[in-house]
Amino acid sequence: SATSTIVTDSDKIDLAMRKIGAGLAALGISVSLTELAQRVVQVRGEFQKLEVAFTTMLGSKAEADALMERVVELSATTPFDLQGVANGAKQLLAYGSTAEDVTKEIRMLGDVAAGLSLPLGDMVYLYGTTRTQGRLFTRDLMQFTGRGIPLMEELAKQFGVAKSEVGALVTAGKVGFADVQKALISMTSEGGKFYNLMEAQSKTIPGRIETLKDSISQMFNDIGKSSEGVINKALDIAGSLVENIQKGCNRHRGQGNGGDQQNPKGQTAHPHRLPQGILGDPSAEEGGMILVFHRGGGGG
Repeated sequence: SATSTIVTDSDKIDLAMRKIGAGLAALGISVSLTELAQRVVQVRGEFQKLEVAFTTMLGSKAEADALMERVVELSATTPFDLQGVANGAKQLLAYGSTAEDVTKEIRMLGDVAAGLSLPLGDMVYLYGTTRTQGRLFTRDLMQFTGRGIPLMEELAKQFGVAKSEVGALVTAGKVGFADVQKALISMTSEGGKFYNLMEAQSKTIPGRIETLKDSISQMFNDIGKSSEGVINKALDIAGSLVENIQKGCNRHRGQGNGGDQQNPKGQTAHPHRLPQGILGDPSAEEGGMILVFHRGGGGG
């Protein structure tokens, strides 16, 4: 039956959670099995959203999976967290980047962001909006320079003019997206001010901490991916439970205060073990398990 399958699968997940908990305890990190299970569900859910977004934007699950793999690989060499890198890739796709160019552009923008201690999302926004506009506007130039990005210097070299003349070129509409892209490539290529800074920062203590966090998130995602069946079954049973309780409440409401206060006909309470923490606070029962109602005979 579905519930017996959940019992078997949940035992496997509980064992995996206990092993992870023991490993973290060895590092001096105290965390409950419930918190670990909730984290697995949360991380897997975040990855699912990204996978769905990539698949929708690219129109191909195979391409989406390949991009996700490249993003995970890239994130390991950056001081930024995996979620931030993946969201940056999603935004670039929305701005019109191709799947083939996304990771190269993330690396380029990330080098600048790492060098100036900027959020990666800021660089993605400035770059993406310039792409969609097709040209640089004065307000955009001010946003770049206000963040310390030496775009004016690069454009001055590119156009062969003085730095003070760049503003007039921008106002006249003569600085297109391709010019901005070329300037950023120049800054982050070998010999450029921000060359390879993201990888260098990833080797610092804060960068290595982020890499470790990414590795843990990836581990949780792998566990969640292999456990999707039991998680979905647990959610199905929980949904049925809520629906049955609601039906029972409606019957009692119709009968008035003097009506039968027993469980709805044909429904008995049986405890079933589900992966700890999947459906919220499991404190109602010892050991972190939660009670699930299912239709059955009169026996308990």
